[in-house]
Amino acid sequence: MEIIQGLIEKIQVDIQDGKSDEEIFQSLQSLLGKDPNFDGHLAEFLTTLSDPKTARILQRMLKISKEKKVQKMIKRSLYRLRSKGISVEEASPKKEASILRPVQVKPPKGMSGGFDSLGQRFLLLVIPHSGRGGTVMEGVISDTLGLVNFSGEEMTRKGVRIFLEEIQKKSPFPLVEMEASYVGFLFAQAYRSILERKEAVPQDYLRLKSEIEDVKKEYERPLIYSYLPSDEVAGEDRWLGRGGDLLKGDLFSGWRIEEDLIRRYADEVREAEESKIVLHPTQKEARFQGIYQKALSELFSGERRFLYKRRLEEMAYLLFKLGKEEEAKLSLAVARDLEKPLNLIQPNPFLLQLIVKSILTLIAEANEKRAKEPSLIVKP
Repeated sequence: MEIIQGLIEKIQVDIQDGKSDEEIFQSLQSLLGKDPNFDGHLAEFLTTLSDPKTARILQRMLKISKEKKVQKMIKRSLYRLRSKGISVEEASPKKEASILRPVQVKPPKGMSGGFDSLGQRFLLLVIPHSGRGGTVMEGVISDTLGLVNFSGEEMTRKGVRIFLEEIQKKSPFPLVEMEASYVGFLFAQAYRSILERKEAVPQDYLRLKSEIEDVKKEYERPLIYSYLPSDEVAGEDRWLGRGGDLLKGDLFSGWRIEEDLIRRYADEVREAEESKIVLHPTQKEARFQGIYQKALSELFSGERRFLYKRRLEEMAYLLFKLGKEEEAKLSLAVARDLEKPLNLIQPNPFLLQLIVKSILTLIAEANEKRAKEPSLIVKP
């Protein structure tokens, strides 16, 4: 009896805390069906909790109970609750399973790629339909431009399967499964962004907008936090020192700052390198570091820092789904560090390496282009 009384007190607290009857029943289910006396006494004691959730818990017990004696006690408890004014839904009589069963509709499917250097990513959303194939939607979204492109069409089940196989083979970046509701959320965000920019919306999106709205949910935080809670990377310091290592991985290999933003810093580095003033290597390196820090300060003191924070959070999800949990944690730790104001004394290693990589890549490309240009010197 003490055990049952303790359970009743816990159920009462759960009800007060706003837990659903399903959640409460799940916590009880492992205890039921083992001892008819226990089940019967629990049903009796539940009548002390005058709440509609109690009635629904009893009805769930009735559905799984196999003992007639226990079923009778549960029904009696439901009657007592009804006599107290608690609304008790009538249990529908059991029906024999119909030979003609309804066609089971598969749940919507979402997929996503990673960000490229321009902040663009590929999204895919498949919404199955009863008795036929489904709507397949694909698009590219940008965290600065909104909905870059979008298309959608009806396909048969076989067509959907073949399409998914082909797109995964041809994609230059790995694609991972993503909750359809989150893909819908990202599409809707990109749609709002393009409306704010007062640019033309793809006609296919307008045609299929209602289907996306039916699937999407609102998310307060990036999806990765459902898989890697913040405390997973609480010891950020031990991760941050390796932040620059992310740029060595395949998924970040193409990341670089836009040419129009980084060019003037690249020009300064090249001028310092080609300067006729003879400098000691340490002096020259100090000059380079000064240029890198200036670029860091001017480019990442404001909104762009938060833009990269969100990109890294989304990339952390991609890494996690690819089975690269350590890299996912590293990406998330770097992202969390970008919430803080810029610190030039201890700069974020990822951003610093991104600036250095972008500058050196641009210089290397300019040198290569110059080397391919025909020489104007006429050889004797």
